[in-house]
Amino acid sequence: MDMLASGLAMGESPRWHDGRLWLSDRGAQEILATDLVANTDVVVRTPFGLPFCFDWLPDGGLLIMGGREGRIVRCEADGALAPHADLRGISDQGWNEIVVGSRGNAYLNGDPGIVALLTPDGAVRQVANGLAFPNGMGITPDHKTLCVHRPLVENRLRRGGDKTRSSGCRGSAG
Repeated sequence: MDMLASGLAMGESPRWHDGRLWLSDRGAQEILATDLVANTDVVVRTPFGLPFCFDWLPDGGLLIMGGREGRIVRCEADGALAPHADLRGISDQGWNEIVVGSRGNAYLNGDPGIVALLTPDGAVRQVANGLAFPNGMGITPDHKTLCVHRPLVENRLRRGGDKTRSSGCRGSAG
């Protein structure tokens, strides 16, 4: 096994995108990208404290979640960070992760055990609550199932038709 990056303060949120491994170095407040021969670039420096996470919209736009700040920003082509969504109306507690589906729906998890849906038109609503420490989300390759890992209790949110059904969730996984 080859090492692709070293010296990280706190590496999190690994994502494979455009032939490179991307990750957040939360301690350094940076998003990094590295290729398979360990050429590593700082792609974005963020103003956010812990935690922050990121994912891409279908059009290639990069969304970054500022967990303590309760907001989502979009990284513009010039590297500027522009406001995208305010999450404080859903919860004023910390936010942790983001995962974006093929239709541009972004799922966000945070305290106190909630999952929220951010739609492409900018609307944000809670779609699940009462989850014991949701940490780690992904959408299946067929874009039909949002998986939410909980270190204490595993949970899968399955989509039936156009609605997600489980634990009172409603929304589209794609």
